[in-house]
Amino acid sequence: MRPTTTFLAFILIMASALNADDISHFAVKIVDRPAVYLSDVPYTIKLDRAVLQDTSEGLVLLRDGQAADRWTVSELNAEGGNTEIADVLFKRSGTYTLTDNAGRFEIAVRVIPGWLSLLPPLLAIFLALLWRQVLIALFAGIWLGAVFIYDYNPFSAFLYTLTEYIGKAPADAERIAILIFSLTLGGMVGVISKSGGTQGIVQKLSSFARDRKRGQIATWLTGVIIFFDDYANTLIVGNTMRPITDKLKISREKLSYLVDSTAAPVANIAVISTWIGYELSLLNDAFEKIGYDQNAYITFFRTIPYNYYPIFALIFGLAVAWFGRDFFSMYKAEKRAWQGKGLLSESAVPLADVNSKEMSPKEGIPLRWYNALIPVLTVIVTVLAGLWFTGLQAVRLPAEELEGLGLIRYVSTVIGQSDSFAVLMWAAFIGSIVAILMAIGQRLLTLNEAMLAWVGGVKAMV
Repeated sequence: MRPTTTFLAFILIMASALNADDISHFAVKIVDRPAVYLSDVPYTIKLDRAVLQDTSEGLVLLRDGQAADRWTVSELNAEGGNTEIADVLFKRSGTYTLTDNAGRFEIAVRVIPGWLSLLPPLLAIFLALLWRQVLIALFAGIWLGAVFIYDYNPFSAFLYTLTEYIGKAPADAERIAILIFSLTLGGMVGVISKSGGTQGIVQKLSSFARDRKRGQIATWLTGVIIFFDDYANTLIVGNTMRPITDKLKISREKLSYLVDSTAAPVANIAVISTWIGYELSLLNDAFEKIGYDQNAYITFFRTIPYNYYPIFALIFGLAVAWFGRDFFSMYKAEKRAWQGKGLLSESAVPLADVNSKEMSPKEGIPLRWYNALIPVLTVIVTVLAGLWFTGLQAVRLPAEELEGLGLIRYVSTVIGQSDSFAVLMWAAFIGSIVAILMAIGQRLLTLNEAMLAWVGGVKAMV
């Protein structure tokens, strides 16, 4: 055989081998793939490459070897190097195979009945009510969800619950931020309590909250005032009002209800809050998906009157505080409290030890209300300023377009782009520093005592 002929034959063989390798190793993955898919729920599936090169090609969804759905090139969005399939609906549970007409790749997709997704939260709620042990109930709910994900194997689900869900949960930056914020704010509260600020503000507010009704109304009003973030609301209102409600023999159950009925609801419907960015992103994504040309903020503003849960939660919270009408378990809890039989039920297991000696004021020091108010106001002002600062840094609109917005829309747009988790950490640390400096500056505590009080406040949150 001539050298030229041999070389050409070699080239043809290599080309054939490479082509076969391309077909057999045409690696395609689903972007942001869930662990399992649910039946009767529409999905948008995005593949990590533009898999279709020819208009005659298409994608096929197989179940048990039969075509369950098909898409031509014209029905797909192949922008940015990805292939996007919109409104994929799995009508039955089982294992599906996503492939193309040429059979260059196969992706197995596992689908479970959609109604199974309701069982984990229902189990968690049921066990929480039955045993009154929130941690056990939450673990059971996570485990049941893992059972569905890992082929209904309870033992594998138990192991993966520990490693994949509980073990990896702290790796999430937002969870870490909330944890640090909560612990640091607890440390600030510890310093405030040890320096007499908490008892001082209790004495000051006692002039208004002279009875149970006024104490409950004051708690509700404080919750409404701190509207910008639900986490900050819960921690600030709960820690500030607890000594007052304890003095007025208001049960911890009632305090929890009043705090909970204002924290998330008021943040949810406030036109300026840390929630609005996420809410507007949901609206924008939905509008883009259906091709609806409408401003997301205007839509959000118009939907506030129809946001029934937060509105009624706020109304009912005020009504309960104003009229003092309690029923069933809440009535029993309030009766127990006002009869002096305990602010907590005998079966209650508080997650925070707020009655420890570490949270009591130092003996012999003056109880000054502003030692509590100023650090709390520092947290609030820092949060508002931080939301504005980080929002301005992150906003993507041109300056002239921002200037054309109305005042409320302008402020909401900026705060909606803010990094609320980072801001909450800043606020808690700055509030702690202010509380410590005030205690040391007035010679109420030494530096060592202030730091021990801060650590004690952190421990009370664990």
